Amino acid sequence: MIYITGDIHREQDIHKINPREFTVGDTLTENDYVIICGDFGCVWDGSTGDNFWLKWLDSLPWNTLFIDGNHENFDVLNTYPIEEYKGGKVHRIRSKVFHLMRGEVFDIDGYKFFTMGGGFSHDVCYRTEHKNWWKDEICTIEEAKHAFETLEKNEWKVDYILSHDIYSSHPLAHKYEIDMSLYGDNYYDLHDCLETIEKKTEYKMWFSGHYHDDLIHYSDSQKPCLTLFDKVMLLETINEEMKSLTKI
Repeated sequence: MIYITGDIHREQDIHKINPREFTVGDTLTENDYVIICGDFGCVWDGSTGDNFWLKWLDSLPWNTLFIDGNHENFDVLNTYPIEEYKGGKVHRIRSKVFHLMRGEVFDIDGYKFFTMGGGFSHDVCYRTEHKNWWKDEICTIEEAKHAFETLEKNEWKVDYILSHDIYSSHPLAHKYEIDMSLYGDNYYDLHDCLETIEKKTEYKMWFSGHYHDDLIHYSDSQKPCLTLFDKVMLLETINEEMKSLTKI
């Protein structure tokens, strides 16, 4: 089984996948997955805080998969070894904890998932580079190019798209003002990158996080995008579960 949710921010919101609250978790096995749509946060200090939470996650019966958000320590995250996993590249964080890297396609339980992490920090003015903010929170030109090439190899067809932030035609993409001058010439506007992906890719459903709410939006082509935060949704029953989301 595959469950999908939004940001967990380490100790702040990890309770939603704690089996005390996420009671179905006790019935899951090493053949099941919980996917987090960015702002994982458990790779943050590279020290005892991370170790506590990563050890706990690795003790859980399922596999924890995550894409990166804007609240990750990319200096630490990029020190983890890169491996092949289910058809795409990952950082292996622990034996059952994997970072699904940007611009990859993974075959999980027979479904094709395209992953594109990253997101804009709206509170960047209060943050310090390489301490609690990184330019790598959005994609580089090379990462965007790699994403397009990966989708081209897959004939621009996948089952599901996982992102943290959202495509530019989505209403939430305009919630905060974006200043690309903060990032430099090597970076690509993530909203525009995701917009290209949304327009060109044939997919069933899009999942995102970042906006701390449980919402659904339909693209111009009437494809659903589920923005998740509190809810942990089972993919196999998603068509029924998404009826509980607020439409925007």
